[in-house]
Amino acid sequence: MGKLSGITVVDLTQFLPGPMMTVMMADHGAEVIKVEPAAGDPARDQAPFADYGGAPHSVWFANLNRGKQSLVLDLKSEGGKAQLRELIARADVLVEGFRPGVMARLGFDYEAAKAINPAIIYCSISAFGQHGALAHHPAHDMAVQALAGFLSVNDGPDGTPVVPGAPSADMAAGLTALSAVLMALIGRDRTGEGA
Repeated sequence: MGKLSGITVVDLTQFLPGPMMTVMMADHGAEVIKVEPAAGDPARDQAPFADYGGAPHSVWFANLNRGKQSLVLDLKSEGGKAQLRELIARADVLVEGFRPGVMARLGFDYEAAKAINPAIIYCSISAFGQHGALAHHPAHDMAVQALAGFLSVNDGPDGTPVVPGAPSADMAAGLTALSAVLMALIGRDRTGEGA
């Protein structure tokens, strides 16, 4: 039995930071319910592909989503919203990776989730945080590394920029999110309050 058995996580994330965070929780026994749009997490279509029991699947997607239950919900439909409300009501953790404001437009920002489940731990992962000048700009790993100046340490021998071998900004975001959620779970155990 894992250290996180009995913890239920609703995962609304895609690509790398959120799925990396929630797969570590799943690896330690948490029940992780990955909510995907009808088209699925775009990582499902990312090469390389390998045969996992009869059909080729993305290695990237498989590695970041092992041990999770997948559920397709249309969060713009009333039926999809009702199902998400039911998931939130029984969840310990809700993780989302949308740009700031999206969850509010869908009706599931922190205040709305807290009204459904006062003990919920709510984690938002975005490129530039929830507030500030860049908050509403979309970005993934390489853009964040470039803005931080980190890409310059990866120049080739001729001084030409190269694609980094590891998505360190996305990985750091996943680890930071995991740390925050685990600390919030410890805090909830002591106070009974979500965060």
